[in-house]
Amino acid sequence: MDETVFDFDGDYGEGYEALARQVIPGYRTLFPMFTAIIEPDLPLGARVLVVGAGTGIELIALKRARPDLRLHGVDPSAQMLEIAERRVAEAGLSDGVTLQLGYASDVPAHPLFDAATLVNVLHFVPDDGAKSALLHDIARRLRPGAVFVLFDLHGDPGSEEHERYMPAWRRYWKIRGMTADEMAAFGERIRHGIHFAPAERVLGLAREAGFTDPQRFFKGMLYGGWTLRRAEG
Repeated sequence: MDETVFDFDGDYGEGYEALARQVIPGYRTLFPMFTAIIEPDLPLGARVLVVGAGTGIELIALKRARPDLRLHGVDPSAQMLEIAERRVAEAGLSDGVTLQLGYASDVPAHPLFDAATLVNVLHFVPDDGAKSALLHDIARRLRPGAVFVLFDLHGDPGSEEHERYMPAWRRYWKIRGMTADEMAAFGERIRHGIHFAPAERVLGLAREAGFTDPQRFFKGMLYGGWTLRRAEG
């Protein structure tokens, strides 16, 4: 990720939550939605790896639904983790939640996790082997059969679908209250800091990393969400 474009330890990170609610279709219901979907797959006291823990909203949604869960959030931004720690504590949900500064590759490989999530992360990662490496890092930390939630901004610039939804997404920003200057600035961030890949490419990389049975649970313009499973054996 180009940290000069998306500085999660600077002003961008500080305002990330408000921006996400403004520009990501379905963001307000995303976390309760996928929690409801995967909840039957989580045994009592399940260990869940949250990659890109961000501001903690995902941790809070999971713990509110299942207080017994043991969550391990990892994020490379110290500022984001500070926000997450504070928000989780304010919600009274700190018990069973651990936070780690770093990347998925820094998370201990054992004991294995029962589930993992990767939400709004992969599109920041270049498709030069880094996307694949991240997915492999997550797969190596999951038990066979574990559920994996993948939600991402994706697309194939130049394709008919991309050319249809990218302008619509920009109009969505305006409808959601962005000023012309804010839209221009955010558009530049997208242009220089997002590494688009078609949905087929994303799912192909996931299969290569050891994930199977992709089931789409969300599509909104250029955003898509799937549940997958860590392959057995």
